[in-house]
Amino acid sequence: MTGRRSRALVGLFGACVLAACRAEPFAPTPDSETSPVGAPPSAPTPEEAAAARRTLVRWLECEECVDGELAAVLRLGPLAVPTLVATLRGGPSPAVREKLHRELRIRYGELRDYARKHPAVRFDGGEDVWVDEQLANDIARYQVRSAEALAKLGGPEAKQALADALGDPLRPDVQTVVRKSLESVSGAR
Repeated sequence: MTGRRSRALVGLFGACVLAACRAEPFAPTPDSETSPVGAPPSAPTPEEAAAARRTLVRWLECEECVDGELAAVLRLGPLAVPTLVATLRGGPSPAVREKLHRELRIRYGELRDYARKHPAVRFDGGEDVWVDEQLANDIARYQVRSAEALAKLGGPEAKQALADALGDPLRPDVQTVVRKSLESVSGAR
């Protein structure tokens, strides 16, 4: 996949998150089902790209992940790899980070109000510190989920992305998952 196409998919992924898309199953087009083995993949249709974005968002943001979110990403195959690589290396897009930041500020206010009404509940710390800690956790979740999906998808691009990520300044818990993912990834797709 070219760099321009990868950046476009990542940008579209971020726009989808901002629009709060819901996941739908990915269904390949008839052409993708009958492409000759070894033929280069064709660009996804707009419908395929939108469905892929929704599927990826669902996996990256799921709470308990018990509704087949990872399996849906794996069905995307190579189409998911560029976005997963970008998310592993850089976390969520700037647009997604801003959305998360706004949501966390709202949540902080709710928790602070609850603590005021319930003296037995302690909620200490400043808003900025709490929001920054929670945002760091969200970024780590995106990176961990990306590493896990890349390991399951396999292939040389996924393996290289995991190896490269070990040199990135990732949190120790994310580094551990990346290392384990690299150990479990298969080289061929």
